[in-house]
Amino acid sequence: MAVPVPLGTEDRTARLTLRRPDVWRREDSAQADLRVTGDDVVLTVRSRPSDRTIAEEHTSLLERLPGSVEGLRLIGSDPWTATGAPARLVEYVRPDEGGDVVGAHLLFVTGRHRVDLTIERPLARMLASDDLVFAVLDTVRATEPAPSRVQRELEDLPIASPAPTIDGPHLGPEALTTLRSLAGRRWNPALLRSPAGRELIESGLVGRLGTLPESTQTLLGPWEGEAQPVTLEQRLPDGRTTRLQAWSETVVDGTDEDGAVVTGLPVERVVAVMAGRLGIGPAWTFPFRTGSLRADLLERRTGGAEDAPDLPAAIAEADPRLARFWAAPWTVSSLRRPSKPNPIVVVHAEGQGFARVGRTEAGETAFATDSPANVYRSVVRALLG
Repeated sequence: MAVPVPLGTEDRTARLTLRRPDVWRREDSAQADLRVTGDDVVLTVRSRPSDRTIAEEHTSLLERLPGSVEGLRLIGSDPWTATGAPARLVEYVRPDEGGDVVGAHLLFVTGRHRVDLTIERPLARMLASDDLVFAVLDTVRATEPAPSRVQRELEDLPIASPAPTIDGPHLGPEALTTLRSLAGRRWNPALLRSPAGRELIESGLVGRLGTLPESTQTLLGPWEGEAQPVTLEQRLPDGRTTRLQAWSETVVDGTDEDGAVVTGLPVERVVAVMAGRLGIGPAWTFPFRTGSLRADLLERRTGGAEDAPDLPAAIAEADPRLARFWAAPWTVSSLRRPSKPNPIVVVHAEGQGFARVGRTEAGETAFATDSPANVYRSVVRALLG
């Protein structure tokens, strides 16, 4: 990993040492062993006596975090080996008055103490600050002897939080097309004479005389030009398909055939909705032994065909993890981004985690596990750049 700035300053507490940039400043805090701020980052270290295992402490943390802040979403949880003590890295995102905040929570145990190190920064700065945050995390070392007993079984993880709901008027296909045609206009009396126009009036998006309220004009703003949306299309395990499109803060949730909910949402709320629909939450991520599959086989499985094929017996026997993933119910998601020719295709297998569908070469398509935190970053990159 390329460190964007030198980590020239060492900080030490009774339980750990770490290195961080010189420009970050140490602050006095009665509630923490260490508090450091800089570059929109807040790093905090706390510790307390504990003789529990890392599995017990990790389970306790995952149970407590979602209830600590309404709307908090866990976006990843992984074993962490660099500290010299049993550790887990939990990533989350939470609402805040100034905008959503993303956090990395490094938890480790020494047999006598539990140590919690959190690094929080604005969600809008997540991608720009990732390298620096993880470079600092890589320097964290426990200063107490680690437990000698080895834990071989990983603890169970909670299921992902449900996706936030999208509230707004539901429009039929013709009304939605008519609404889009109004971009850049303030008044259209012809609306009064069409069923689609009357539907828009009844929804409150258009006034009784065919006028467009300011809120509707704001909603239509992104449609005045040639802007393309970020689109999340999904095929659910029961065969249904869904589509969510976002032009900046204008959101259309539905399909051309069934109509859609149309509303305005802050971009960070769109990130939260897409993350929820993708099923992002804690999941152990370990690689398949198989790096690619026959393109036609994978295409039939991701296409939701009624005669979805079984995994060939030889592959299933050689790669039990892939066999379990293949047998679970799948949600197949395509994330399409403006100016990008190919979508990001992600498979969420119920109870098994995520995999990403890659390029096809010589009849073989790359298929590899991916962590929920990485999938979340793809959503952030698509919507926040």
